[in-house]
Amino acid sequence: MVGPAHVEQGVFEVEIAAFEDAGARWQIPFEDVGRFQFARGGATLPADTVAAYEQAARRLDRPLRIPADRQARRATLHQLATERERVRAWLGRRLPATAIDVPGLAACRAGDEQLFAALEGLMAERGLAVVEEGFSRGFVSDPRSELVKGHAIVLAELGLVAYRGKIVRDAALFGGDWSRPRRRSHVLTRLAFVSELLDRAGHPTVTLYRGAAWDRRPSRHPRGALVSATFSRAVAEDHFEGGPTTVSAALWRQAVPVERLLMTFIETRALNQRFKEAEAVLLATTGRAVF
Repeated sequence: MVGPAHVEQGVFEVEIAAFEDAGARWQIPFEDVGRFQFARGGATLPADTVAAYEQAARRLDRPLRIPADRQARRATLHQLATERERVRAWLGRRLPATAIDVPGLAACRAGDEQLFAALEGLMAERGLAVVEEGFSRGFVSDPRSELVKGHAIVLAELGLVAYRGKIVRDAALFGGDWSRPRRRSHVLTRLAFVSELLDRAGHPTVTLYRGAAWDRRPSRHPRGALVSATFSRAVAEDHFEGGPTTVSAALWRQAVPVERLLMTFIETRALNQRFKEAEAVLLATTGRAVF
């Protein structure tokens, strides 16, 4: 599906008709159409329409690089320390500092309803409920979406993770509820909540896994600002297993400090609805970490 707004943003819309994400609608950049297969003999568009789409793709298929400035990072880490103190006090008034059974939750691949409610309550008090619900659901459905890109850009501006991607396609990306200040508040609140929640329960680090399989030699793509991993070795092994055409595969395990965690299935309702993968979403790093 393509309308005037889609041409302005250089995207076409597809609806997922099967599997866990059935019913979701993704907006795909025009220049990525080569990733799709089409039935032979299908209808084609007029030449002038195709030319307009190609022009939009040329206009928007441009790189954007935002380095993670060290001075901005120092200021952000100072803000995060203050935010963690606020979250620690907030949690102390609402939740006992009891241990979280991370292995048990990972084994059943289900988060904690009490923690869902706690996070949602904090976000509501901060006026960030719309951002929290929209971002968490949006990331689950399509982590490459323009909405998620907005958060990736804000992470770079905070000095936390460099942004290496494409320019903004949607002029309204930072408008209304999704302004830069609100996105920044959401990022800081989330990082503080997750790290404080797990740290106070005796988990300054968590063990995470990633698995991957390739049908051909894996290519090197720039790492995004956010990295998905899992608390469940079984989930990673499913990805590692591959299929009949797999030629190579890898399985990774890593101890990750909780300060890198932006979202986990433990406290995020959206990560427990469609995909039961005990997921963790991390800030990317340029250090020696394998992910």
